[in-house]
Amino acid sequence: MPPFLGQGANQAVQDAFSLASKIMAYNSKINNNNNNAQQDLEDVDLKEYLKQYERIRRPPTTSVTAKAAILGYIEVAPIDLVSKFRNGLFTFMGKTGLVNKILLGAALPRT
Repeated sequence: MPPFLGQGANQAVQDAFSLASKIMAYNSKINNNNNNAQQDLEDVDLKEYLKQYERIRRPPTTSVTAKAAILGYIEVAPIDLVSKFRNGLFTFMGKTGLVNKILLGAALPRT
């Protein structure tokens, strides 16, 4: 993850929370089925819970990574024209509230 949005640790915490939630749901399902037949336990598949975790986490992680890469290019571009564009873009985005909608939207946790 590029460091330009400062989201590495944030995404790691969200990953940990989402993964722990899926593991807890899996364990709960197994514990609820302990008194049932073995066949019911075979229906509880850890791989499916991990796929659910991946479906939840892939879109925001991909979004944050792409935004960080683009923002990083804009921030460190040595070309004078790009730096003028950057300064104008950041000013505009800050004044209009687009920073929250575009850059920070994927930083919010999803369950």
